[in-house]
Amino acid sequence: MGKVITESTYNMIWNLILNIWFVGFFIGIWFSPILNDKFGRKKMSYEVHQLFKTPSLTHFIEVGFLIGCGVAFLGALLRLLAVCLFRPELLIVGRFITSMCEAVTYQSCILYLQECSPTNLRGMMTFLSEISFSSMCLVGMFLGTRQLLGDNLVAFMGFAVPFCAFFFIALCFLPETPKYLLIVRSNTLEAERSIRFYHGIDCDVDTVIKEIIMEAEGEVESATASWNSIKEIFIEPHLRRAVLLSISALQNTVPLWSMLLSSTYFLEEIGLDHSLASWCSTAMTLGYTIGTVAGSTWIERFGRRTILLSFTIVDNVLLVLYVMCAELSPFVDSFKYGCLVLLVIYAFVYGSGVGPISWFISSELVPQKYRSLTQSICYALNTVIVVILTFSILPLYIIIKSYAFLILFTIPSTVSIVILYCYLPETKGREIHEIVDELRGKTKSG
Repeated sequence: MGKVITESTYNMIWNLILNIWFVGFFIGIWFSPILNDKFGRKKMSYEVHQLFKTPSLTHFIEVGFLIGCGVAFLGALLRLLAVCLFRPELLIVGRFITSMCEAVTYQSCILYLQECSPTNLRGMMTFLSEISFSSMCLVGMFLGTRQLLGDNLVAFMGFAVPFCAFFFIALCFLPETPKYLLIVRSNTLEAERSIRFYHGIDCDVDTVIKEIIMEAEGEVESATASWNSIKEIFIEPHLRRAVLLSISALQNTVPLWSMLLSSTYFLEEIGLDHSLASWCSTAMTLGYTIGTVAGSTWIERFGRRTILLSFTIVDNVLLVLYVMCAELSPFVDSFKYGCLVLLVIYAFVYGSGVGPISWFISSELVPQKYRSLTQSICYALNTVIVVILTFSILPLYIIIKSYAFLILFTIPSTVSIVILYCYLPETKGREIHEIVDELRGKTKSG
């Protein structure tokens, strides 16, 4: 405080504030298996007397979601204090903590929704994670505009604090998932209560329990994953294939983030007015959000495989059309507006199928024991790819213009489409043990 910093110092601090997010997110990814497999998607039994040396006390501490939301609350407070106290280091720490907890809560949310939902609604319910994520991105973008809270950083940073506190408290009243309770904890009574809570009191509890047991019987060893399970994932053919399919699906999520972050620059480069180009990210996020809501209505109607393959192909066609419009815009001025429209449509198609399915498909391809660990491996590799391509797009764009999209995005996506077409089973309306059996080569989808 009270010091004047040089331009180079300012740039260093600003770059650190921006890029610390990737570091925290990558680290947080690897906390997910520890919390979710050892302590549960929702909560763990923890002996408080071991901590406080008072043997008479035992307490249930909510983990996974609760740790994520609690840390998010702390991160929100640190970001608010950073603005109030003019301390950039607090902002860096706050963003680091928040990015770590986002990695944990995002994975926990998908696992939680997958494992507590009825089979016939599993896809639609899992879409809720993407709906909530896209909605909050949209709210954050709108609040960051000058017309709302963009010029009031204290209010802007403080906006998230009460919401983090509310959801932290609300999560205390949700039970653990029935699959975790039965397969990992072997607690049939609590599993039955959880099924009635999530499936309704009129559901056929015995049938659901039977299906969960059949999933557990597929893994004769311990139901809890350890770090040695990483070796098993890459040795067992069906697990290795699941990882390959999940990474291939996630490859199709990479282009959106580069476009969202740099859309203003790309559109200005082809001659679009700054005032219009600057709203492109918001328009894309709006299209993305609307797409997630729309996608939740047809995910159980058409199936994961059909939607993922067809919508990914559509997104690639849109990307090729964008390149064509961008290259022709110097000759036909109206084509630059076509680029803007194509980006918004791209985001809608992404949200309505490509993104949500790619993020949750890994949890439908592997047994309970490997679910969280497989998810973390795939997310970690995807994060590395996102960082590499996001930082590569602008330098390459300067050299070859919009053709950079074809090299960095379209070609890898085309390879992933071929892999998915050849090996991805349909998972709609099927129990996990049936899908795993197909990957093992024991059965075929109908």
